[in-house]
Amino acid sequence: MSGTTNPILIDVTRGNTVESRQRGAVVVSDARGNVVWSLGDPELVMFPRSAIKPIQAALAMAESGAMDTFGVSQKELALACASHNGEPMHVEPVLTWLERLGLSPANLECGRQDPGIAKDLHELYRSGGEASAEHNNCSGKHSGFLTVCRHMDVDPKGYLDPEHPAQAAV
Repeated sequence: MSGTTNPILIDVTRGNTVESRQRGAVVVSDARGNVVWSLGDPELVMFPRSAIKPIQAALAMAESGAMDTFGVSQKELALACASHNGEPMHVEPVLTWLERLGLSPANLECGRQDPGIAKDLHELYRSGGEASAEHNNCSGKHSGFLTVCRHMDVDPKGYLDPEHPAQAAV
């Protein structure tokens, strides 16, 4: 089916009017990766980006027991599962979380990113601050990875490496 148009999976409606139609592909595989069922192009190559954050950081934290050990709050769990704009209401809980782990933004390997909302960016620079990794839209997920590192009692340095024990847990 490669090269063909994928089927409409969802009609987004407003009242009785179809506002948009979303096409896509769905693949169900067994534990060995064999396709059991598919709709659309099962060979479609895509990058899921933030859609898998709950599977990455949150599931690893829950399954390892790290959430309980470090008292991860619902707000922190939400930050691990989502992207954010680097607003103070997102950055402050990330900083508190890292402090509880005995870590700092320097341990985040997600990289520096400016806040995504102009007023927050301007306020940050007006106040003499500068953007750092805690402003990165993925800092919650990365804090989750660091929580798993702390729980496993492994060095967090290099936690993004596929061979790192935290990534093995993910």
